[in-house]
Amino acid sequence: MRKNHIIGGLIVFGFGLFLFYLYSPYIVEFMKGVLQPILILIGLVALAAGIFGKKTFKKVNFIVAAIFLFLGLYGLYDEYYAVVDFFNGLIPPLLIVLGLVSVVHGIRRLT
Repeated sequence: MRKNHIIGGLIVFGFGLFLFYLYSPYIVEFMKGVLQPILILIGLVALAAGIFGKKTFKKVNFIVAAIFLFLGLYGLYDEYYAVVDFFNGLIPPLLIVLGLVSVVHGIRRLT
């Protein structure tokens, strides 16, 4: 059984690498679009840790927050259209999944 999993995993991994190579411009655009919101979220978490956290790491958290927020906001300015394309591509599937989860939860509550 494990041999089949290893062979199947290697096939899927190789196919993923091939598709990564084939669609590399789209993947780069996706990564450019997703990176800025992630950097901003990390910066906000570090800022919250600096404000509400212990005093020992307060300075480090503020420095990390400043760096990540600066990088995220500058990237948002520099790669604005990539970020907008990312959110335009993310919102419809996210709404579909959240709608299905809410319908399933509502049906389970009825029974």
